[in-house]
Amino acid sequence: MVDIKRITFVWNADFSLASGVRALKEAVEGHHSCTLCEIAYHRVTQTGDWKAYKKELKASLKAEIREPCKNQLTDEEIHVVAGDFPAVLAHTTDGVIKLIGSMDIDRCSGEFSALRAKLNNAIACVVLEPDMHSSAVS
Repeated sequence: MVDIKRITFVWNADFSLASGVRALKEAVEGHHSCTLCEIAYHRVTQTGDWKAYKKELKASLKAEIREPCKNQLTDEEIHVVAGDFPAVLAHTTDGVIKLIGSMDIDRCSGEFSALRAKLNNAIACVVLEPDMHSSAVS
């Protein structure tokens, strides 16, 4: 059995003044260029569902939750993401793995429930069937 110590939701945005201005403009226009942002945010604030899900993950996994922009990743995280943004990573006792990438997130079509189902399934596979995830970086 593998323990997940941290879940990292990686936004498809850089942490910068220009990105902040772009995000505000998108919020005013009612859309997000980052599909994970589209699911997690309503305009400029995170949705209640998103906040509750993060709390649920933190409690059930006893794991830290982190939400960096892509230019705030560690070298190890950059290696695992391999340019596939947005993404969700798991920091396990065996290393860092990608739980879901941009194609999976895009296929959620902005629906929180779809992302939740995909991510819960990916987490269960890691915790219950760790050999399926040999891409972990130690």
